[in-house]
Amino acid sequence: MDEMLKRIFDELASLRKRMATKDDIASIEQRMATKDDIASIDKRIGHIEQTMATKDDIADLPLIKQAVFEILEAVNEIPTIKQNLADMSEKLEDVIATQARHELAIQSLAVRSLVHENEIRALKAK
Repeated sequence: MDEMLKRIFDELASLRKRMATKDDIASIEQRMATKDDIASIDKRIGHIEQTMATKDDIADLPLIKQAVFEILEAVNEIPTIKQNLADMSEKLEDVIATQARHELAIQSLAVRSLVHENEIRALKAK
């Protein structure tokens, strides 16, 4: 019987080592999340998922950045383009004025040429 009691005591000692105490359970309860905690976390995750950008959402960002950069370069060139246009406009006005003077000179020469032709015909007819 001694042997059997020893085995029973050993078995009880083994059970005590494996069994959780009330303090162990209380400690686990304090560390565990409640249903409200999980619901709050789920709600926060849902909000994050709704408001965050996905890889697909930002896939075009490099292209958009490049387009914006190119547009800014073009916008920065506008003052130069305006100045070039003003310069060309002045040159065009000068060309038009010169052309008008040349046209008057050509008309004058044409009239003189006709007068000379008439004079030469008159001289030949004599």
